[in-house]
This record gives sequence, C-alpha cells and structure tokens, in this order.
Amino acid sequence: MNVDSDRLILALTLLLAGFIIVFVVLILLIAIITIYGKLIQAAQGASEKHKQKKKKVVVDAVEPPPAAAPVVFGDAAEDGEIPGEIIAVIAAAVDAVYGSSAHGRIRSVKRSRPARSAWGRAGVVDNTRPF
Repeated sequence: MNVDSDRLILALTLLLAGFIIVFVVLILLIAIITIYGKLIQAAQGASEKHKQKKKKVVVDAVEPPPAAAPVVFGDAAEDGEIPGEIIAVIAAAVDAVYGSSAHGRIRSVKRSRPARSAWGRAGVVDNTRPF
C-alpha cells in the first residue's frame, strides 16, 4: 500500500466513526426525551387523579344559570352599542374556551377605544404600504 491509500483508509475510518457517533448520540437524545415525556405525563396524570379525588361533585345541587336579558337586534349599532350578533359570537367563543365553568362568565361587553390616534394610524398605513 502506498501513502495515498493509507490516507484514504484513515479518512474513511474517521468518516464512518463520525457517522456512528452522531447517530448513537441522536438515538440517545431521542430516548432521553421520550422517557422525560412519559415521566411528565405520568406526573400530570397523578396530579389530575389527586385533584379529582379532592373534588366532590354534587349533581343534584346544581342550579341552572339565570336567563339572560333579551338582546336587542337592529338599531343597537346606531346607538353606539354592540350588536347582539357580536355579543352572541363573543359568548360562544368564551363558552368554547372555558365551557360552563364559573371562570368563563361574561359580565359586560364594551367597545375598546382605538389604540392610536388618527395621525398614528395614518403613519402606520403610510410606513407599511407595499412597494
């Protein structure tokens, strides 16, 4: 064998060793992440079971929520009020997120004031115009 073939064999050996080391480390990382995920899921499952044991559910004592006041459609938008359709959509979104729990109760719906003045909005429109 000459010097070039020795260098080629050394280069191929180093290349093969590098590939093996990289893939072994990747497999180890995948295994560690999988085991960590299973441990976290087990801990969360135990926490949920513990919460459910503490929580006593009484089905018979649940009272239906009081009926909401009727919503006026039509001229409400002209008076500066929010139309009933918009309030219904907001209520549906809150119900979809929170369900029928006490955390998702809508107490009032108000219009927000504009975050920027008319001059500020004009500057944003002017500076973000496409080329």
